[in-house]
Amino acid sequence: MIAQDRLYLELLFVGAILLIILLVNNILLYKQKITDYISRMTIAGIVMCAFEIAWTMVEKHPEINTLAYIAGCGYCISFVVFAALLNRYLVGKLGIEINKIGLIIGYIIPVTAFAILCISTPWTHLVFKMTETGRVQEMVLFGTLYIGLLYFYVFSPIILTIYFLTIGRKKKPENAEILGSLLIFCIMIPVLYWLQQLILGEKLSNYENLSLPVSIALVYLVTNVSTKTVLKSRAKVEAIETDLRIAAKIQTDALPPTTPEFDKYLNIDMKCCLNTAKEVGGDFYDYFFIDENRMCFLIADVSGKGTPAALFMMTAKTIIKDYALFKESTSEILNEANVRLCENNKESMFATVWIGILDIRTMTLQYTNAGHNYPILQRKGKGCEELETVHGLMLAAFENTQYDQSEIHLEKGDRLLLYTDGATEAHNKNNELYGVEKVEKMLEDTRDCSGEETLNKMVDDINSFAKGVSQFDDITMVIISIKE
Repeated sequence: MIAQDRLYLELLFVGAILLIILLVNNILLYKQKITDYISRMTIAGIVMCAFEIAWTMVEKHPEINTLAYIAGCGYCISFVVFAALLNRYLVGKLGIEINKIGLIIGYIIPVTAFAILCISTPWTHLVFKMTETGRVQEMVLFGTLYIGLLYFYVFSPIILTIYFLTIGRKKKPENAEILGSLLIFCIMIPVLYWLQQLILGEKLSNYENLSLPVSIALVYLVTNVSTKTVLKSRAKVEAIETDLRIAAKIQTDALPPTTPEFDKYLNIDMKCCLNTAKEVGGDFYDYFFIDENRMCFLIADVSGKGTPAALFMMTAKTIIKDYALFKESTSEILNEANVRLCENNKESMFATVWIGILDIRTMTLQYTNAGHNYPILQRKGKGCEELETVHGLMLAAFENTQYDQSEIHLEKGDRLLLYTDGATEAHNKNNELYGVEKVEKMLEDTRDCSGEETLNKMVDDINSFAKGVSQFDDITMVIISIKE
């Protein structure tokens, strides 16, 4: 093999390797599917290079003309398939929709017909034939059908690009950033082909030497377009993340402080915590005084996660507080709030709620449970017990739901823990749940600790239990202690 052929083979290998790297990069980095146009187009380019490498190696060996025909047919067919896929990809990027009939007439029929003609060319010699010296001789359909299809598929998007950049610039598609890259791609092919001929030192046939310039130009085009697409997507993601951070700040500001100011001078100690699974969540807590002697406090868990849950949470929190300020009992508060939340609830969202009203003079606690987790009551010197009472279904589930209420008396040294299911349903790598038993054990182990210390140790224990597993649900807890 002469030095010129060896050099050309090395360049072809480089072109094929570049396309392979491009394919792997698009699949792994840009998350392209193997069935996407860009992936299939790259595969066709790799096959085209492979057939040209094979043809170059068997050229000038008339004793193996059969292999030369196979390589030649494979090259021509893969080149046309590549050009058709390239055209379909670029036309799609230019924002032009093609229906099923257009796909059949514009792509499937021409490519299939050419493939049949090409496969039959060893006998018909309609596209090309091999001479006695092993050289390729272009036949009648080579310069018309083969070259015509290539020109049409490759240059029709260029014509559209020129149109969008000139008289049709007002109709420029959303993906207009591809226009400049497409023009550079079009310029690169003839320039690279001219450089190729200059390096190899002779004028080569259009048939056998287009893989390399097309491959390199394709690497530029796809990489450039994919990079711009990723950057554009990243900018959108960053904008969304910024909005979510703002929404999380708004949500956090809408909740009262985790440590109330009034616990400094009242005979109760309250501490709250909220850890969302996403930037914004559906859990919430609230506390406020209805009058001088009665404090209302509650905890809730909205169905779903993320932004929809956060919006419903804000609505539910506002409505519940509005009714709590002028209703006499917890059952009345939830009865009215339920009706309001059922109105125009097209997304069928709901919330479990536990609400209590504590009379700080008598330490009588009136409460209503709307489908929420049972609170845990820890009496002084006694073990933990769950307030196993449900007074109705979750809020916003059914408009006609009627809620009841219960009362208990709290003594000095008693503690009451409210929590959402994000705490008890936290799971580890073995898919084991944290469970109510561990919550009660933590309460026992921290009996002599303040509410703040108790919740901090509880959260640390949950995180340690679920180490290595992403937080699945919001974790919210409220603990109330009666000072001694």
